[in-house]
Amino acid sequence: MFTMLCALAAGILVWLGTVYGFQVMPRWGIFWGILAMLIVQISIALVIRRKTTKINQRIQDVMMEVQKKLTVKQQQFMRRPTDPKQMMQQFVKEQNAGLERAIEVCDAFRPLYNWSFLLERQINTMKMAFNYQLKRYDEADRLMEKSLLLDPQSISMKMARMYKRNESGIDRFFKKKCKRLKGKNCILPYSLYAWILIKQEKPDEAFTVMTEAKKRVENDVIVQNWEALANKKPKSFSNAGLGEMWYALALEEPKMPKQQYRYR
Repeated sequence: MFTMLCALAAGILVWLGTVYGFQVMPRWGIFWGILAMLIVQISIALVIRRKTTKINQRIQDVMMEVQKKLTVKQQQFMRRPTDPKQMMQQFVKEQNAGLERAIEVCDAFRPLYNWSFLLERQINTMKMAFNYQLKRYDEADRLMEKSLLLDPQSISMKMARMYKRNESGIDRFFKKKCKRLKGKNCILPYSLYAWILIKQEKPDEAFTVMTEAKKRVENDVIVQNWEALANKKPKSFSNAGLGEMWYALALEEPKMPKQQYRYR
């Protein structure tokens, strides 16, 4: 990494300069050398942080713009009801255009990869999520192998792809990635895993997962699904109440709203 190399070079130069140039004792030369390394490393880190913050802000601006446009279209639909399918197509088109722009902005991080440890993996995680939402699953799968799967969304996307591809190891992956999750971070991964277990005809195991989730977070959907499984009604299990957070995994399609007609 360039940051470490620059810091090491600065430390060596300062050590050589103080010991052989100013004739200080070697231990003081080591002290000033280490101090120089820290100063260089911190300075570079601050510069990189400033640059990454600006790029992240550009991505947020893109997504905020998309959200505003979707809100306007939704308000137009409420005033003038149209075909729900047509409305959804417009929403998807607008959202996809925003995701494409966000992916393009992510390329601005490339010059910084060699200066910041794990930055490339962090950006791959972001790009993976964007490609997943664009339903470019091959590209999302490729990026998953080079990503940091630490947040609830990326963990859930990985589990969803493992389920769709009929891969083994979902149980092991869930236990490894989710054992430290707390609060609202538990909602999506635990709900998804229970849903997968039900699809695999393992309602008792799903009940155990929901019981654990109920201990970790207060959430109405989790409580409702726990009650459904407690009453031996796995068919009543539904993650629809999680809204976009659930449907973003593309495992189920949201129900289209019924069109309201006004009679005069």
